[in-house]
Amino acid sequence: MADIEFSGMLASAVVKVARDKLVSALRLTMPDDEKLRRHMEELKQTMEDMSEVVGNAERRSTNDEAVREWLIRLEGAAYGIWDMVDELQWKPVTVEVHRPCGLSIATARKGRSIASRMLKAKKDLDDLLVSGLQGRLAFERDADKGKMEQSADDAYPETPSVSDNIQDHIVGRNKDKQRVMDIILSAAVKDSSEGLFIIAIVGEGGIGKTTLAKMVFSDTTTTLIRDYARAWVTVGHQFDLKKIGNCILSQLLSSNTKGEHQDYSSSSDVESIMKRLDQLLLERGAGNKLLVVLDDLWSDDSSDLDGLRRMLQQGAGKADRKVIVMVTTCRLSVALGLDARLYTLSVLSPADSMYLLKRKLGFAARSKDATLELEELLHKINIVCYGVPLAIHAIGSTLRSKSREEIRSMLNSDVFKYINISLIWDYKYMLKVLLWTYLCMPPNLRLCFAYCAIFPRGHNILKDDLIHHWTALQLIEPSDKLSTVQLANKYIDILLDMSFLQPTMHPLDDTRAVSFTLHDLAHDLALAVSSNNHFFQKNYQQELLTNVSARQRVFVLHGCSDKLPSDDLFLSTKYLRVLDIRDCWLQKLPESICQLRQLRYLNLSGSTRLVSLPDSFGDLINLGHIDLSSCSGLSKLPGSFGNLTSVMHINLSGCAGLQSLNESFGNLTNVVHVNLSGCVGLKSLPESFGLLEKMEYLDLSSCSCLDEIQIALGRLTNLQHLNLSHPCCYIAQHRFHLKGLKDVWVKLTNLQYLNLSMCLNPIFCYLSEQERVEYIESISGLHKLEHLDLSHNIFLSNLPESLGQLSQLQTLNIFGCARLKRIEKWMGERNFPSKSLVVSNCLGLEMYQFVVRTDGGAKSSNLSQLKDVSCKELEISCLEKVISTEEVQSIGLPEKKKLQKLTLVWSTAPDDASFKDHETLLAELVPPQNLQCFELHGYRSQHLPSSIFSDLPNLVEVTMVDIPSCSNLAPLSVLPNLKRLILRRAAKVTRIDARCSSGGSKAAFQRLLHVTLDDMVNLEEFSNCSSSDEFVMFPTVDEFVINKCPKLKFGDSPPKARMLVISDCNQLMSSPLKRGEHDAVEDPSSSTSTAITCGPVTEVVIESCKVPLDELNWSLLQGLAPLHSLHIRNCSEKIMSPEIMKGHLSPLKLLCFSHCDSMTTLPEHVVQVQDTSLQELVIHECCGIKSLPQIICEENKKHNPHGPPSISESEEKKKHYPLLRIRGCPELKQWCELEENKMKLAHIQIIFEESGASE
Repeated sequence: MADIEFSGMLASAVVKVARDKLVSALRLTMPDDEKLRRHMEELKQTMEDMSEVVGNAERRSTNDEAVREWLIRLEGAAYGIWDMVDELQWKPVTVEVHRPCGLSIATARKGRSIASRMLKAKKDLDDLLVSGLQGRLAFERDADKGKMEQSADDAYPETPSVSDNIQDHIVGRNKDKQRVMDIILSAAVKDSSEGLFIIAIVGEGGIGKTTLAKMVFSDTTTTLIRDYARAWVTVGHQFDLKKIGNCILSQLLSSNTKGEHQDYSSSSDVESIMKRLDQLLLERGAGNKLLVVLDDLWSDDSSDLDGLRRMLQQGAGKADRKVIVMVTTCRLSVALGLDARLYTLSVLSPADSMYLLKRKLGFAARSKDATLELEELLHKINIVCYGVPLAIHAIGSTLRSKSREEIRSMLNSDVFKYINISLIWDYKYMLKVLLWTYLCMPPNLRLCFAYCAIFPRGHNILKDDLIHHWTALQLIEPSDKLSTVQLANKYIDILLDMSFLQPTMHPLDDTRAVSFTLHDLAHDLALAVSSNNHFFQKNYQQELLTNVSARQRVFVLHGCSDKLPSDDLFLSTKYLRVLDIRDCWLQKLPESICQLRQLRYLNLSGSTRLVSLPDSFGDLINLGHIDLSSCSGLSKLPGSFGNLTSVMHINLSGCAGLQSLNESFGNLTNVVHVNLSGCVGLKSLPESFGLLEKMEYLDLSSCSCLDEIQIALGRLTNLQHLNLSHPCCYIAQHRFHLKGLKDVWVKLTNLQYLNLSMCLNPIFCYLSEQERVEYIESISGLHKLEHLDLSHNIFLSNLPESLGQLSQLQTLNIFGCARLKRIEKWMGERNFPSKSLVVSNCLGLEMYQFVVRTDGGAKSSNLSQLKDVSCKELEISCLEKVISTEEVQSIGLPEKKKLQKLTLVWSTAPDDASFKDHETLLAELVPPQNLQCFELHGYRSQHLPSSIFSDLPNLVEVTMVDIPSCSNLAPLSVLPNLKRLILRRAAKVTRIDARCSSGGSKAAFQRLLHVTLDDMVNLEEFSNCSSSDEFVMFPTVDEFVINKCPKLKFGDSPPKARMLVISDCNQLMSSPLKRGEHDAVEDPSSSTSTAITCGPVTEVVIESCKVPLDELNWSLLQGLAPLHSLHIRNCSEKIMSPEIMKGHLSPLKLLCFSHCDSMTTLPEHVVQVQDTSLQELVIHECCGIKSLPQIICEENKKHNPHGPPSISESEEKKKHYPLLRIRGCPELKQWCELEENKMKLAHIQIIFEESGASE
């Protein structure tokens, strides 16, 4: 940090918080203590007066040393008042003797002492106020001190939540990204024996170096580096080669194991790191390539850089191995010391800067008049920002909710004028810009931001830890609208929106806890405003102090292994609220810890040598947060643990040695968060556990405490987060307890997160599939559920559709469910970018119906979630929601070797499409070579890309539906083994003939067995043969279906197929057939010009024919002889005349009338079969036919005028009449079975069948 200080800038915030605490204490002080109350009222009034001048003092302090000194004194006085109020509110720990008046002796003494101190504090404040209003300082009173009262709700009413997608907030860096990518890609393809390439992105702070590196690091679509393993390391000012190496190793291990639980122990020396790095890259096989980002590297020491280069060189030392390293740094000397390729990053262009500024100011949400009013101020603001993204984000976020008048007033402030003293952009200038945005913050937010200076530069700040620290220090007071935690989250969103806090860049697909880093310039600002602040004293050195100062409120010590603390380490302090001693070799706690009555946050995590807690641990009565995670040597909790009735958050995760919890654990009735994950020695929960009815968060992952688990959970009706994943052992009695959970879910109606990963295996292994489905169905009543994890339940084979009722569900994780076969569309429809369905490693998956979704305004869809999916059948619908072709490339569709059927669907709403060029998108959706079935729905481009079918030797079936603009089917002709082709609603297709549709290839469609042309409203002609080349387009088709083609006529050559189905094609049924001379055609597969003859049409189906009898032209059946079978469906009895029956259909062997509802009787000429070859007549579900024609009955009487024939005569006569098969005609059957009709029908063999029988 440069030698620049903004001391005293916390004064107004501390005064405001201290005054609020004083007001709160006034409401709680007993009325008997009138003297104390009077002093408190007087002190409150003085602080009210002080609030009228402190704002003016802060604005003047930027260039006045005397003002800064005055503010520092005021800040110290306000802290003293804060401490007194806290002391006044201490709770008694021991039983006290009471006086008759009702006040305890101790309380009375404390009251007198504090009253005296408050009187002195008032005098000190009065003196400060007088000196501030008079003399050289002469502060002006603020007419409106509203800013001091301003809350985050008022200052930032509409702070946007920061998207996880970094691309959503980046302007003007696409060209820089492409240039860096080009440099990296050039290195990736370069044949270099060294195998190591380093590129350094160099630029001043706040310019966007880390952002640019994130853009490149997050790009998984570029083919050449798609398969690179990736690791991100934030280096910072303190260079630690072992830490860098171990960070890379841990991320590589996570990537190699793909989500499996693996223990990782850091290597203790660089040599071991090198060997392990080499091993992990070898385990990746052909993908032994690595992309590493070293962010914020400061050290230009030659020994540091040489060691770093040697370690990375070791990783790149094998043949065919490539290690690409991106370094971000403010120092040119770092790039030169690493012998790196240099990329210098510049500020944004004025146009990009203005665009980003307008977006940060929320121009899109403002009225037209409001934007016009602001235009005049934007130029001034843009000049101040100087094209630096950090400045634009900070100022834009600050001014977003302000009106023009408010913005004008803020720009005319003393501090803003202080910025404009020099328009030379440098480090000090940037700090002045950030200082102005800091002074615009509400008081509590200023304190919270300044507190972040306690963390080392570049430190990963866990979000939960930060919130707990702020809360323990009472830096946040709940408002009427928001709770303390909600306000803390809002503060974090504000600091993220300003880019003061930045999300930590974890490896891709990492699910670790949310964390942030403080931008270097923001860290310097936080240090500058708190440089004289004793409130935030800390010690990050790896050594323990002999004692802690009396006024200290925060003590932080990480990784101490050298010394043991003395018992009186904390003896002199009374105000300590945050004690963070993690990863230290403590064998016992100093006894003086238990005297810290104001302690609210205690973190002893990672103290593996700690074996016990003091018996007096329960004296920490104000403790609200306890973190004992990974204290693996701890075997029990002290009996007094149940006295910690203020505790709300308990973390005992990783306490492997913990054997039991005391029954007094149930006394902690204010607890809302309990983490017992990894407590492998804990066999059961105490009976009192169910008394913790306020609990919202419970983590029992990797535990064995399953005994009576259903009883303990049944009373925790406020639970929102429950983790029962990965139980560490399975014993027989656990089955009963786990099965009992089925009846517990209905009680946990507030549950939002449920993790059952691997938890259900002990019971599912012996339950039937139906019982497993019913068990999962019991979860469907959790209507508030947002995240459900069923991963690694290897006996889960099906998911009930009732899970679709979980309307709030955002994440469904079924990773590793090896027996799961299908993912239905109802699951795919939940798959928004922010609502994920994790499907990787489902080895038995057969079908996945995936729905592409985007959130409003998102720059990416959820398509990338298909990257690790492996299944036999894949349907991708709503493809119009895809944002870019890079998303398609990222899923690696050609590499999905298991895929056999692919269905691609565009919706019928093109106006809502994000990506309107269907042809370009389809060209990227190239299936794997092993694909067998392909379906295309809703495609709206005019042409099919040739690449889509160019290399699919195993494709046997193609279906294309709703392709209104495409007319060229030639690309289908390259499929050598196509057997089934379905075209439905292809409005632009007007002609199908051998020449155009085959692309001129005689080898096209030579194996096709089935063709369907359905609802082709503009199809006018079909011609099966080529007049010039004399080859048949579909020589081997077995079934040809034509449906709803109202304009269709056959050309010179009708289709050649064993079975021809014509449905609802009136033009075809009324048009004469033009016959060509194409009975003999050339076989294209023959090396000689041998002629072949296409197989005859032997079966015809006519369906839904509405053409009047006088317009029917059955000549289309000429030349199809010998026709053996004719099926008439949904037609009238007038479909067929006597001439047609005797002429075209005389060779017929089977005639079937099916579903002809308007037909009331069989035409007489149909049953006059003397001159035909008819062998079978079928009547199928023609419900209007209730009797047979009289001519059939008379036929029998004519041949037997003297009475009924003998049995032998009847059998003989049956041979001369076709078999009559009646199916699904109950009234006709009843008529035939009347005694009077049986004799009339004796000469006919009749078979009755149910309607379900096949035609």
